[in-house]
Amino acid sequence: MINRFIYGFCASMLFSNLLPSLLPIWMASIILIVVLSTLNKWPFISGTLSGVLLVSFCFNSLFSSHESEMPVQKQFKAEIVSLVSTNSDWISFDIRLISEHKAFYQSYYRLTWQQPPEVKVGQIWQFTARMKPITSPLNQGGFNQQKYLLSRHIVAKGRVKQAKLLHYDAPIRQIIIDKMTPILQRLSNGAILRALLFGDKSALTPQQWQQLRQTGTGHLVAISGLHLSVVFGLFWFLSRFGLQRIFPTNSRRNVLMALVFAVLVTAEYGYLAGFAISTQRAFVMLLMLVVLTIVNQYSSPWQRLMWALFAVLIIDPFASLSAGFWLSFSALVIILFTLEYSQANARNINSGIGANETKVNETKVNAIQDNATQDKDVENSKTEVTPSSEENSSYVHSLNMKSRHYLWQVVSFFKRFWSIQWRLAVGLGVIQALLFGTVSINSIWVNLLMVPWFSILVIPLSIMALVLNLLMMLLPLPDAIMTYIGTQFMAVANLTLDGFQLLISQSDFWPMALIYLPDRLIICLMMFVFGLFLLKWAVNTQWRLCAGLLCLPFFMYLTNNLMLEESNDLATNWQAHVLDVGQGTAVLIQRDNRGILYDTGAAYGENFSYADRVIIPTLKAKGVTQLDYIIISHDDNDHAGGLSKLLEQYPNSKLISDTPEHHFSLNSAKEPIVKGCGNRQLNWQGLMVSLAVNIKAENDNNRSCIAYISDDKHKLLLAGDIEKNAEQYFIENNKLTKADILLAPHHGSRTSSTAAFIDVVSPKQVIFTAGFANQYGFPKDDVVNRYKIRGIESLVSGKSGQISIDFNPSNYVIRQYRTDIAPFWYNKLFRFGEKVKAE
Repeated sequence: MINRFIYGFCASMLFSNLLPSLLPIWMASIILIVVLSTLNKWPFISGTLSGVLLVSFCFNSLFSSHESEMPVQKQFKAEIVSLVSTNSDWISFDIRLISEHKAFYQSYYRLTWQQPPEVKVGQIWQFTARMKPITSPLNQGGFNQQKYLLSRHIVAKGRVKQAKLLHYDAPIRQIIIDKMTPILQRLSNGAILRALLFGDKSALTPQQWQQLRQTGTGHLVAISGLHLSVVFGLFWFLSRFGLQRIFPTNSRRNVLMALVFAVLVTAEYGYLAGFAISTQRAFVMLLMLVVLTIVNQYSSPWQRLMWALFAVLIIDPFASLSAGFWLSFSALVIILFTLEYSQANARNINSGIGANETKVNETKVNAIQDNATQDKDVENSKTEVTPSSEENSSYVHSLNMKSRHYLWQVVSFFKRFWSIQWRLAVGLGVIQALLFGTVSINSIWVNLLMVPWFSILVIPLSIMALVLNLLMMLLPLPDAIMTYIGTQFMAVANLTLDGFQLLISQSDFWPMALIYLPDRLIICLMMFVFGLFLLKWAVNTQWRLCAGLLCLPFFMYLTNNLMLEESNDLATNWQAHVLDVGQGTAVLIQRDNRGILYDTGAAYGENFSYADRVIIPTLKAKGVTQLDYIIISHDDNDHAGGLSKLLEQYPNSKLISDTPEHHFSLNSAKEPIVKGCGNRQLNWQGLMVSLAVNIKAENDNNRSCIAYISDDKHKLLLAGDIEKNAEQYFIENNKLTKADILLAPHHGSRTSSTAAFIDVVSPKQVIFTAGFANQYGFPKDDVVNRYKIRGIESLVSGKSGQISIDFNPSNYVIRQYRTDIAPFWYNKLFRFGEKVKAE
């Protein structure tokens, strides 16, 4: 009964990510009664309802005690729990509120701070910060920040305005990190060692992160199950070996003592690593396996995995929102499946050999019985064998048997290792493609080399060097001597990373280093792999037919793409994707695998650009391989900030802009073909793109290049940031015609969208490109009402996420990311201060 309850609970928690909404709090008592009443008779159903109830209760607990304003400047006392990143003169960190109110689940805030003083984990500050919700831009292929923050129980973001340090007692972990920092800074691979030992990846450069992604080795520097397993195994072996030498016994005492000691050391390692979410999951899983071993409870590996999964989800119901959760548990499933499959094959082979040996023995017995007389004559004629020769023969035979046995064990180990590795590479590759839309082909052979290298050398040597450094810290040595000796201790571990660093640094020159997969291909690939799995285990024709049908979409996708490449016929459908780039504009016009981009969103500083964060990933996800034109309406940052990044990625794109500063390559590898907006028309992929500009405008907004995109049936108007004067100019010069869909000028500002302009364009739908809860208050309520009283429906990109319009000859369909493309509960709008209702 317990197992069935656990199976239902785990299944419910894993698939809760697909629910459009969670249970409202008023239903909790009703569901609890149903859970208790079905526990004995239908434990699986009881477990399923318990899973949904727990994640709903956790959700409501996190968002149950906020103020009523949004956004709000708030004063609070909090402890810094982790440092996230450093960007120029900005830092980002997570805090835990210190208050009398205690929620069932601890919630956190993520703050940014410009030009801060020295900030360390464990400090308690009095903050005054401007807070806002975790609601973030959502687009296909882009990073889902609000899902990521929610998986870490972060319920609000904020910017520090003022702060006062109240108290600081440096925790032991921070003291150790401070003492190890000068040592690691002297080493060539100090950033990787810092990540391996303390879970601090902030020192890794963007180039290193890109190389880790290209080689699929990011998991090697992110402390997870691999690292904890190696540490546990190392200290379990050392402690058991020592106990057997000092206190030998045939009982389980030494084994159990070694298990407890190894768990304690692993817990200390997890503490030094900051006990991040992935570390917590791995430790809970390891602890469950140890507990089941100590109590001598028989259970299959699959049952232990389910118990570990159950424990992880009980502790953190939001764990399944994390990509690392799916990768780690998928890896365990693949390893267990491979081991059981290989053991089953070994049993079948042994049973076959045993049957053959029995037949051979029976044949021999019959032959001996039939030829008994001949055997006696032969026996009498044999030369007598001396005892010494018999002993030598027996000894040689024993040696041969032992060598063959050891050789067989070595061969079996490498076969098993290879079968696990290639299954991990394929299986995790599919999971990675589903989660991130990327595949690293080279990760197969790189991980085949680096996983054992890290397991056998890098991690053990790094841990042993850390232990030696910790012991040295107990001695009263000067800092200079301590740094010198500590550097020598870490030198060997640093040396083992030189080869790894050299290998991943070459990945920039490898072909197909990182392949981006379109969304449709990801789905087809997932069905194809599942179909192959079913085909392997199909027991009848019906199952084989189902497996074949699952594989069919993959071949249809490949065939369709080959036909498109060879054919000049254009498809009748096209799409316009209004991307959610905060307070900015970016619109992708797509037909098949080609596109036009209107504006590029904003860029802030050297390290953040919506082109990198949103536009390029969306182009990859939508399967756009050729970006023919980049049209820049005007030179404001929120419209042209990402131009340089896009020209780096798509150097063959033709640039259309009236801004003189854009008429050069902007760091691109090849000079783009540049044209002014003027009053030109483009015939692109069977669509007519008509461009116009107000040549008499006196400010940048009114000089915006507007674009009409039309087929024979539908028309879309992209109006840039034009204001009243430009609107009047276009009306007087007959540059405006009716459009089905209008991208509202200037994000819904009162400076635009005059009544005359709306009446001339007369759209059926208006879309405002404005960030959620933006500081300007766009779109303005009176502007929205101006469209509403004319019967024009409106959407706001900051509230809807990506807005995609699918045009076909007879009609068009509008899809919003939050309600149509990915209508899941964690993609809803989160409003800071308001009690968020899951329904």
